[in-house]
Amino acid sequence: MADLKADYPLRMPGIDDPRSHYGLIRAVADCVDDEATITTDVGQHQMWVAQAYPLRRPRQWLTSGGLGTMGFGLPAAIGAALAEPQRTVVCFTGDGSILMNVQEFATAAEEEANVKVVLMNNASLGLVFQQQTMFYGERIFASKFRGMPDFIKVAEGFGWQTLDLDQAGDPVTALRAAMSLTGPVLIHASIDMREQVLPMVAPGAANKDMIGG
Repeated sequence: MADLKADYPLRMPGIDDPRSHYGLIRAVADCVDDEATITTDVGQHQMWVAQAYPLRRPRQWLTSGGLGTMGFGLPAAIGAALAEPQRTVVCFTGDGSILMNVQEFATAAEEEANVKVVLMNNASLGLVFQQQTMFYGERIFASKFRGMPDFIKVAEGFGWQTLDLDQAGDPVTALRAAMSLTGPVLIHASIDMREQVLPMVAPGAANKDMIGG
C-alpha cells in the first residue's frame, strides 16, 4: 500500500489554504488531538475528509460509507458526544445533508452535546452536480440550490454558538477559537461549487479508467 501511495500520490490542491475544501479539513484536524471523533454526512465533503483528514486510530471516523445515507453525520456526532463526552466530536457536513436532520440542532442544544459541525456550503448537491457536469453534458437538474437558508441564523435560533469563516479576517485563529468552545458550535464555510472529488469513475466504467487523481 505504501508503494502504491508513493507511485500514485494524491493531489490535494489548496491543502495549506483554510478557505479551500482540503485546507479547511486539514485546518480543523490541526485544532484537535488524535482522540477526536470525526463524523461525516454523504457527498463530496465525505470523500474530501477521507482524502485529507489524518485519521490515526481505529474507529475514529464514523460514516455511513457506501450506504449513502444523507443526514447521518449530525445524529452520529450527537450520539458519539453523549457516549464519550471527554472527546471532541467534529461533524463534517454539506448544505444538502445538514437539511436532512437539521431539527437535531435542538437535541444537541438540549443535551449540551460537545459537537462541532463544520458545514461546507457549496449551494448544491455537490456530488450530483459534479456527475451531471462531467458525464451528462452539463445538463444540470435539481442539484443547484436557488434559495438557501442562512445557516448561521438557523443555528443561532437553536441556541448554538457559531462562526462564519466567510467573514473571518484570520480564518485559522477564528477556527481555533471556535473549536475550543464548549457545547454545540456551527462553523460555516462557503466552498466553490466547481470544486470536484477526484479521482472519479464514470458510470459503467472500470476502476482502471478512473478520471483524475
